[in-house]
Amino acid sequence: METDPNEVLNTELSGKLTITLKQGKTLDEFCERNFDNYNSDQYEAVAIRMYYGKEMVVTLYALDKVRQEGTTYNINKIPVKKFKKTTLGLTELFAFIEEFNFTLSAGNYDLDDMQVINK
Repeated sequence: METDPNEVLNTELSGKLTITLKQGKTLDEFCERNFDNYNSDQYEAVAIRMYYGKEMVVTLYALDKVRQEGTTYNINKIPVKKFKKTTLGLTELFAFIEEFNFTLSAGNYDLDDMQVINK
């Protein structure tokens, strides 16, 4: 079967990921153990991004509790410090994860608009 050259091939999926930490484990503990200079007295974890491609990069965005005011910050944005880790292995990551669940969409339709009909 020949592919229509005008047809757009969807090569990217996007969605939502939910992670449940193991009992007794916390996000702060994970951050303190895996990101240099992170401490929960000064920082509050806001978001974690994980990139896997030619390399694996885990990026932590953390609110700096001490540096909230400043003239260089946009007052409509949350000032965060970015921590990067390129040596985090799956063993360190899965030591904190009890379970995870994600749904990826091709983007053609909004997931909230779906209704399962084969119950």
